[in-house]
Amino acid sequence: MPYTAIQTESMPHIILGDHRSALPWHYGPMFTNRLATGYTRLTNLGLVFGNLDTSTRLERKLQTWNSEHCVASRKALCEQFEGGVSAMLFFPQGVVDIPEDFSRVYQNSFTSAYPNGSSCTSSDSGRVIEHEDRRYEVSLCDLVDQSMDFVYDHANARVYWRKDTTNTATFLFVCVLSVYIVSCLAQNVKNTLNNRRIESEWTQHMLLVVTFLFISFELLVSDLSRSILTDSDWYLFGVLYIYALLEAVLQWCCVFTPRHRSFISPLTVCLLLLVARIHYTFDTPYTELLTVVFGIRNWYKFLSVRLETVSGVEVWVFVLDLCVYMALLCWGVRHNASSELQCAISETLIFTLSTLMGTILFIYSFIFEPVDS
Repeated sequence: MPYTAIQTESMPHIILGDHRSALPWHYGPMFTNRLATGYTRLTNLGLVFGNLDTSTRLERKLQTWNSEHCVASRKALCEQFEGGVSAMLFFPQGVVDIPEDFSRVYQNSFTSAYPNGSSCTSSDSGRVIEHEDRRYEVSLCDLVDQSMDFVYDHANARVYWRKDTTNTATFLFVCVLSVYIVSCLAQNVKNTLNNRRIESEWTQHMLLVVTFLFISFELLVSDLSRSILTDSDWYLFGVLYIYALLEAVLQWCCVFTPRHRSFISPLTVCLLLLVARIHYTFDTPYTELLTVVFGIRNWYKFLSVRLETVSGVEVWVFVLDLCVYMALLCWGVRHNASSELQCAISETLIFTLSTLMGTILFIYSFIFEPVDS
């Protein structure tokens, strides 16, 4: 299930973007989602209930995160006990208490990682001081102030956490690069319909290379390699990463007919890789939208391959694109659906939109006059 935005100013409770009250963990739609899924993930970007099965199980690198045993609770997302006594609450839905004397707080991997046992630095955290309290309660303030990333494994009753080290410069770079890629995509659609060669091919080739090098740097230097959680996300990430590399080589070595080489597919993959870098998952609304875009171009290529004269290299590029499209439908859409029914609906809708729009655009490029400059 895709990310649901949270109100980062609604301290100390988790309040979803379109709600007015604190998120209840033990009843209502979110409780149902929690029962039906394998894990809950909370970041300052939002909340996600993730599916777990043989193909989407949590990646083994999650074991490198800090973690604590934590059981489901009516008071919060989960509750940690020490010697039969409640020692910590994670995201309580009631009053959030903090000890008056932090030197007496129960110690664990979380409280020992920060001065005074608290990662919250905001002066307006909405928490209430309790004189005799020894229990620390993790709230929205901790999540936002330290850019924390929490994952609660429902079946194993364990909460994992880490600090997201993504800096402002990285966010700014990804935003600027994404906006420029989207503008290039729009220009490429126009050129494809007019059967014209791409304007500034070198620039767009460099976009692909820069994105590939950036993601490679993040894999090697940053914590991206241990932040993508599920096996299905890693499989899809690997397919897209290899596809970007192959496309970069093909664009450098091969010459294509303008209609068959528009850079739409590789630039769409660039956007998907950037989404994975920021969200650490493909379980986002952007994945389905970009899968539709990729599918439209894929179907357009299919019609070109069947109805026009193309080279052997162009046929193999289409086969490569088809494999990526199948991977997007499988690991990007199917395994992130909340149910079998939603999975069938999403895949059918995406495939229908892709084939319909691809066919319309293919016919348009022959029948109608070129789009005015």
